[in-house]
Amino acid sequence: MNYDYKHKEKKNGNSFVSVRDKGENALLEVEKKGNQIELVTYWQNDKTTKFKLPLELFEKMYKDMIQDHD
Repeated sequence: MNYDYKHKEKKNGNSFVSVRDKGENALLEVEKKGNQIELVTYWQNDKTTKFKLPLELFEKMYKDMIQDHD
């Protein structure tokens, strides 16, 4: 596996996860800010996207993705 996974808690108490794809030099950062999730992607050290969504929707997406729908 060519990925680095880090889970941190920022000084402000927000939970923060980063996943780095070493081969592509790409990074995904996911931070919980109150009742929202913020996703930020980087490629070649440049911020490319930032997306916010409600925590409830993020949880629904996660549950749908891990369930077997065959």
